[in-house]
Amino acid sequence: MNICAWNSCGLGMLNKQYSIRNRLLNSNVDICFLLKIKKDNFCDSFIRNLWNIVTVKWAFLESVGKLGGIIMMWDNSIFEVNSIEFGGGQWISLCDKHVNSSFNYMVVGVYVTSSVQDHAKLWEDITTLKFAFELPMVVISDFNETLHAHERSNGYINHSGSAALRNFLSNYALIEFKLQGSRFTWFRGGFMSCIDTTFASPEFHLQFPFLSLCSYPRGVSDHCQLLLQTPKVDWG
Repeated sequence: MNICAWNSCGLGMLNKQYSIRNRLLNSNVDICFLLKIKKDNFCDSFIRNLWNIVTVKWAFLESVGKLGGIIMMWDNSIFEVNSIEFGGGQWISLCDKHVNSSFNYMVVGVYVTSSVQDHAKLWEDITTLKFAFELPMVVISDFNETLHAHERSNGYINHSGSAALRNFLSNYALIEFKLQGSRFTWFRGGFMSCIDTTFASPEFHLQFPFLSLCSYPRGVSDHCQLLLQTPKVDWG
């Protein structure tokens, strides 16, 4: 079970496409979310250029204002997809069954601006999803918000935004994966923060207890690539 997410800040540059292609091939990724892609047209050949496997499937959420759009790709041999849902330019979700374990759950890829109104709409949408499907949930990627002051290099925290996020997580018992490999996931000038992360339902944590959230070099984006992954075992 390996889920990748990356706020690429645009996907038109060839070096960005090469970066994600390299991550997909070298990390045995099963599901990938690319956020804020700033691209409005996709085709199978473009997807195959990113992830050249026969079983790749994909869905696309168009750009809305500053949100930039989201593309989701998955390996159809690993997941049996039952439903794909889209929300207001901010999120895209996949309801599926993990073939090897027969575990049913929902994974949601998110990109939201720093707007209080956008955050409120996001929590409302995900709440609706939770009640509609009644499945264990994984929510991954760029929330543009932090829970703690130490997650920003300048120590700043938006108390109202942080409280809203904390209340949402508490209401649905979503548990954060501790980030490995880096303290921060976003860099611009002298500022750094950890606004990219992943939360999941207790049932998901119990089903996949050895998953860890790792950050990888950001390369040509302001954001690090995230990978929720099963640890590699060296059998010697």
